[in-house]
Amino acid sequence: MTQKEALEILKAGHNAFITGAAGSGKTYLLNSYIDFLRKNEIYAAVTASTGIAATHLGGMTIHAWSGMGIKNSLSEVEIEGLKERNYLKSRYRKMSVLIIDEVSMLHHFQLDLLDRLLRSFKDSDLPFGGVQVVLCGDFFQLPPVARAGEPQKQFAYRARSWQNLDLKICYLDEQHRQNDDLFLAVLSAIRSNSAGSRERAYLESRIGKAINGKIEPTKLYSHNVDVDIENAQELAKIPGQEFRYKMEARGGDNLIEIIKRGCLAPDVLRLKIGARVMFVKNNFEEGYSNGTLGVIESLDAENICVRTRTGRAIDVAIANWMIEENGKIKAEISQYPLRLAWAITVHKSQGMSLDAAKIDLSQSFERGMGYVALSRVRSLEGLSLVGFNEIALKVSDEVLEFDQGLKKESEKHAEEIRALMKKNPKKEGSKEKLPAKLQTKKKISTYQQTKELAEKKMSLEEIAKTRGMAIGTILAHLEKLKDQGQMPDISYMVEKEDRRRYLGMQRMIAGSRDDDGKYPLSYAKELLGEDVSWEELRLARLLIGEDF
Repeated sequence: MTQKEALEILKAGHNAFITGAAGSGKTYLLNSYIDFLRKNEIYAAVTASTGIAATHLGGMTIHAWSGMGIKNSLSEVEIEGLKERNYLKSRYRKMSVLIIDEVSMLHHFQLDLLDRLLRSFKDSDLPFGGVQVVLCGDFFQLPPVARAGEPQKQFAYRARSWQNLDLKICYLDEQHRQNDDLFLAVLSAIRSNSAGSRERAYLESRIGKAINGKIEPTKLYSHNVDVDIENAQELAKIPGQEFRYKMEARGGDNLIEIIKRGCLAPDVLRLKIGARVMFVKNNFEEGYSNGTLGVIESLDAENICVRTRTGRAIDVAIANWMIEENGKIKAEISQYPLRLAWAITVHKSQGMSLDAAKIDLSQSFERGMGYVALSRVRSLEGLSLVGFNEIALKVSDEVLEFDQGLKKESEKHAEEIRALMKKNPKKEGSKEKLPAKLQTKKKISTYQQTKELAEKKMSLEEIAKTRGMAIGTILAHLEKLKDQGQMPDISYMVEKEDRRRYLGMQRMIAGSRDDDGKYPLSYAKELLGEDVSWEELRLARLLIGEDF
C-alpha cells in the first residue's frame, strides 16, 4: 500500500494499523495525518510507547498522556481517582483521535488498560470509547521489555482490545531509506527468517570493513555500558579545550522529564574540536536529519560548526523539543541537536537513519535486534560489522506468521480504497468532507434532553433506556448540568427508605473535600467497598446540598 492510499484510509476515520519494513515511511505518514487533523481543528492524542518515538511526532508517551504511568493494571477505584483530575478529564473530553507509535513495544495488557480508561472517561461501551484509533509500528523490531514482577510479555496484537478495533491494515511497501538492492535483499531475508549461507557470507564480508568517508561511523552496541564507556574514552583522547552546553527547560517538571527521556540530546553536551557527533533531530532545510553524522570543526561558547560525512559545513543552531496540547506548548527544552556519536545502543537507534554504522551484534540477546540495527543503515558502503551471532539473524516465528496475515489484509484494504478513490475522485481545490467520526459534536443539546426527562420524574434507569445510553453517561449529564447551575430537582431518585443510607454516603464524601472544593469519590468507595456502587456514590454527591 502506498502512503497516499493509507492517508485516505486515515482521513476516512477508520481505525488503522500502519506497518511496514524499516524505512517505509511510517512516521512520515503519521506526521502527514497529524497535520491534516490540526488544520481541521480535530484534537488528537499524539503518543508513542517510548519517549524517543514520541519526540519524532511532537507528542508524549502513552503512559504519561493517559495517566496510567508505569502501572500495569488499575483497579476501578484507581480509575475513578484518575477521573477526578481536571487535566485528564480535559484531555479525554476533547480527544477524537488516539495515535500510538511504536506499538510493538507496548504490552498487550497495557493496550487493554487503555481501552478501559477510554471507555470509562468517555462513558461509552464502544472500543476505546468510540474514538478513532491509529496504531503504528513494526513487530519485527524489538518487543516490549518485561521488568521483574511483570506479567509475561506479549505483543499488543494479543490484546483483547486489538481484536475489537476492526483495524484497517496499512502495510506500506515503499522504501525511503535504503536504495541498495543487495542490502535490501539481505534485510528481507532476515525479516522472513530465511537468512542462509549467502546472507551470512555477505555479512561476514562486512566484518572489519573500512568505511569510506571523512569520519568514522557510529558504533551500535547491544548494551548501554559499552556505549557510555566508548564515548567517554574517545572524548578524553582528544587534546584541547572542552566546551559544555547546558540544556534549558521550561514547563512542569514531570513533562520536562518526559521530553528528556525521549530526547537523545544530553542535559550537558560536552564537546571538543574533532569530536564525533550525530544530529538527533530532523531539519531538512538546514541539511541534516536525525542520525546525520559529523565532526566538530570549530566551536566556542556560543557557536558550533559541524562538518558532515559528505563534506558539508553546518553552523548548528539551538533546537527545541516540546510537548504541545491543543495548540499550546505545555513544556519545552532547548539544546544543540547533537550528541557524542562514537557509540549508541541498538535500542536507542530505533527510528533513526544512519549514514554509517559500525555494529557489534556478537552479544545480541533478542530476536529482532540484528534486523533493527542493520536496517538503520542506508547502504552497504555505510556498514561495518564487528561480529554477529545466530540470534542476530533471527526474528520471531510468531511475528512472521502474523505478518503474513497483515499483508493479505492490507492488499484487501488497498483494493477497497483504490476503488473508492476511483469512484469519487477529488476535484482540485475542493474541501474535504470530514467523516462523522471526526466531526466535532455539540453536547449542549444532549444535556438538555436528559434534563427534560429528569423534569418528568423519570428514574435513572428509565432515562438511560429512553436515550439508549449507560446510566454512567446520564449521571455525567446531570453532573454537567449541576456545574452549569441547571440541574433539575432529582431528589425523587432516592426512595424514602434509602435516604438514611445516602446521607451516610454524603457524610463520607464530604469528609474528603479537596482544596478546590471538589468531592473525590475514591476514598468513600475504598472504605465502603462492594456495599455501594459507583452510580450510587455519584448520585449521592449530586444531592449534596439538596433537600431530600
